[in-house]
This record gives sequence, C-alpha cells and structure tokens, in this order.
Amino acid sequence: MPSDGVTSVRNKRAPKGARSRVQRSASPGPRKAATVLVVDDDPSVLPALARLIRAAGFQVRVFDRPSALLASEVPKTKACMIADMYLPEMNGIELCRALAESGRGLPAILITGRNDAETRRLIEQAHPVAALFKPIDELVLLEALARALALSKNNRG
Repeated sequence: MPSDGVTSVRNKRAPKGARSRVQRSASPGPRKAATVLVVDDDPSVLPALARLIRAAGFQVRVFDRPSALLASEVPKTKACMIADMYLPEMNGIELCRALAESGRGLPAILITGRNDAETRRLIEQAHPVAALFKPIDELVLLEALARALALSKNNRG
C-alpha cells in the first residue's frame, strides 16, 4: 500500500490491561465530546463498536445501512465515520463519496473482514484515514479515531 498516511493493519492484540494515551486523551472533559458515526450491517459488530467508542468518551450514532445515515443529519464538526467496506445498498467507499458529494464528507475509517486483492485495491483508491481488518484491536481503533478526529473541522473548538 502506498505511504500516503493510510494505516492498513492486520490487528494484533494488545496485552490484557494495557492502556494507551488515546484512551486517556480521548476524554471529552467539560467540552462537548466528538461524534463518531458507525455504519455496519453486522448486528454483533455494531453494538460492540458503539460500546467501545462510548467507553472512550465519544458520542456515537449507529446505522445498520448507508441509506439510514444518508437520511440523517451529519455533524459538520468534531466528527468522523467508521464504515464497513461491504454494506447493503452501497459499499463503504461509495458511502464516503455520497457524503462528500452532498457536502457532508467526514474523515473515514474503513473496516472489513476481507483481506483480498480487490479489497486492498478499493482501500487504496479510497484514501481513508485508516483501513482496519476484523477482528479489530481496540487500541488500534482508538488510535485511528484520534487521527480521524484530528482531521475533522474545528476539532479543537
């Protein structure tokens, strides 16, 4: 994969009880927490990701299909998106494009259970903040979220 800042990781598990700076610094404090939009059609992945992200101190909005996200209000600041690569209706890359074309584009992290040549080709074309392969290590995900939110408009505000 090109060295364009995209992280593509086959996840390794962190030692039990390990903490990262991302977890400590992700606490919203008195300011409004950043929002993470999660789009995944897997009924076991969606709530698990939502719990993890909320526990890190972020607001979370979950969607089980792209059309549900496209029909909703998308935050313009202090937000990013995690989208599964292979969704019903359209893939995660097409969802990113649709949001961008509607003026609601967000920094995106793509997740997938597939690690084949076609998936890697699609990831390279999409230029996400990160591409993570399931099962997703929580520390790697939180670090990717920190990078994505750093790219979000008015993140410090």
